[in-house]
Amino acid sequence: MTRALALLYSLLLSASAHAEKPALALVIDDLGYSLDQAKKILQLPGEHTYAILPSTTYGRKIAHMATDSGREIILHMPMQSSGDNKIEDTALHDGMSEDQISVSVTSMIHEFPRIKGFNNHMGSRMTEIGYMMRPVMETVRGLNQNLYFLDSRTTPLSKAYQQALRAGVATLKRDVFLDFDHTNPESIEFQYDLWLEKARQKGYAIAIGHPHQSTIDVLARRLPESFADYRFMTLSQLIESQQKEKALWLAYLSQLQKDSKN
Repeated sequence: MTRALALLYSLLLSASAHAEKPALALVIDDLGYSLDQAKKILQLPGEHTYAILPSTTYGRKIAHMATDSGREIILHMPMQSSGDNKIEDTALHDGMSEDQISVSVTSMIHEFPRIKGFNNHMGSRMTEIGYMMRPVMETVRGLNQNLYFLDSRTTPLSKAYQQALRAGVATLKRDVFLDFDHTNPESIEFQYDLWLEKARQKGYAIAIGHPHQSTIDVLARRLPESFADYRFMTLSQLIESQQKEKALWLAYLSQLQKDSKN
């Protein structure tokens, strides 16, 4: 084994050892309408990601509060759903032209200059249409190559993840919704346990929750209990970790191929 190969191998072992604890990434959606809810959410322990809706009463104030305290924020981009759910006036919909989509996306991105990425708010209709998601991702990529996308997976037929990859946007998928039944604390507890299980199975898992008091109560109690056995990461930290590990493996395989030819 050459020195270069041995060094790469040791780095891979080191990265693997560091990742012995599964990683948990928590995203809190729907921030912007209540300052009191946001304050409670921002007090939760751990490194988390906060998704803020555009054109809301307290969106910009919450963004400043979060970033000034070192929190990671993303744009919670409204998109058309497949049902009769009321959507925000800023929502992207299937009646828009590519130019209209680009203008709207640009406006929403510029509202929060310190965001690290974005995810879809609702969007069970919009994200199923690949040719509608393409200009979304291309516009974001053109505005800021460092922004990532989280597919909230509000529909199993979402094309958003694939379109983000094609546009060169770093992307992730949601694994668990914590509070689709926020009126039932037992359901939130069950989903929290499912989040932990998925993280143990694949090394990491991404959960989305909302600023309901029931969710806040469960998280305030359960998050500290999880610190011993799990690592909490923001989405950008998770992406960076995955990219570093991928780069090490590619370098190791490349060096292995070179050594085999000598």
